[in-house]
Amino acid sequence: MDELMRQKLPADTNNEKQELTCSVLFTNPKFNPQKPSSGDELNSVTRLVSKTEDLELDRVFNGFSKDGSTRSLNRSLFEFGHNFEDVEGWLKMEQPPKDHLGTVLRYMIQNHLKTTVQIDINKMYFNCHFIVLQVYSRFFSELKQIPLLVTLPEDLVSQKAFMLIYKWMLSDDPVLDRRYIVEIFVAATYLRIGDLQAHCWQYFDDPQYYDEDSACMLYVETHYHPALDVVRNVMLTRINKFLLTFVATKDFLDLPLSHLMFLLSSDRICVNTEIEVFFIVVRWLGHDWSKRSAHVKRLVPCIRFSLMPLWYLLYVRREEVHQLVKELISLPEVDHEINESISKITSRMYEEKIAAMEGNDTLAEEYIIESKPQPHRTWIYDLKCSYYHCVGCPNTREIRFSHFEDYLTELQQCSLDHWSKVEFVDPYTKTNCCCPKKKLMEDSLSDTSN
Repeated sequence: MDELMRQKLPADTNNEKQELTCSVLFTNPKFNPQKPSSGDELNSVTRLVSKTEDLELDRVFNGFSKDGSTRSLNRSLFEFGHNFEDVEGWLKMEQPPKDHLGTVLRYMIQNHLKTTVQIDINKMYFNCHFIVLQVYSRFFSELKQIPLLVTLPEDLVSQKAFMLIYKWMLSDDPVLDRRYIVEIFVAATYLRIGDLQAHCWQYFDDPQYYDEDSACMLYVETHYHPALDVVRNVMLTRINKFLLTFVATKDFLDLPLSHLMFLLSSDRICVNTEIEVFFIVVRWLGHDWSKRSAHVKRLVPCIRFSLMPLWYLLYVRREEVHQLVKELISLPEVDHEINESISKITSRMYEEKIAAMEGNDTLAEEYIIESKPQPHRTWIYDLKCSYYHCVGCPNTREIRFSHFEDYLTELQQCSLDHWSKVEFVDPYTKTNCCCPKKKLMEDSLSDTSN
């Protein structure tokens, strides 16, 4: 090497000792000189060597240190031990504010932003988020494909009901509008929204919200929805004191036979006299006699003739003038029931009289209690009822169907809460009913004039 350097010196250069420098090119050992290079040589580095003792090419290329140990120049920062992930206090740094995902999603859903499905109900379109419908409705969650448009039948899911149901889904504390609860329940049943059905049933099950008049109203509302038969059956059991007011309406005339039989067989319905139960049957049958006359045999057992006053049973066949009533009491089934009831009542009265004549008042009272016909009704006394008499009063023979129709007309004109003001009575308490009644009517007229 020194010889070569001397040969390159100019001729006039002195032979005095010069300090040598040279440049060394470090080339990537993987570089292939036979292949064309793209741009500069790959990974080539030029190093300036100022002293000959630093020119230790073998050590540079083979990675040997001065003391003979092996080392690599191809290690990365990570291999050297540098790691930017482990920074002290990194997680303690105060973060800039960020909108909560739940808040953002709620804002988007409540404001109908980026909706994903349209619900079509009789050409009215509702833009909704399909995921919301899937959460609550099995109808939507069980769809095999995510649709862009879903058409619902208006007779089962009305426009108002769907709007209120979607509002119910988006609310944290949902409430139900009483005016639309039937529509909502019908739609919830079709869409299979279990939580909403349970919400509706909380109201249906509570007599505080549905009892007597309100129960009767709900019964009438659900008349055209066969899917709500369970609700109708529950409401029917709560019509007791309100029965006669219900009978005075045209809605009663549409009562199905099975429901009428249930009402008339109940011990809880409230009537002034068992004669009214007979008249209720007459009113229902007379609305469409040609079709309903076939049901007479099923309705007669619902009438408890043995609870009727004896005087009425003795005179009804002679003095009743209503054609349908006369036709009914002439039927063999009804005629037999009347005769059997007369026999039972007279026999009971005779035994009571014998016990009283023997002077055993205690025995007579016990007999009266034990001989009360079972099952009983829930008896009331309505001042608006002009034909009211106690069971043993002879004036009960004057009760006619026309009087019952007049009473129903009177009920139609009463205050809405009149049914709740009628009194419960025990018909077997012996009183001279006509005198007290006359006094009550006089007091009532006196209060009105004042």
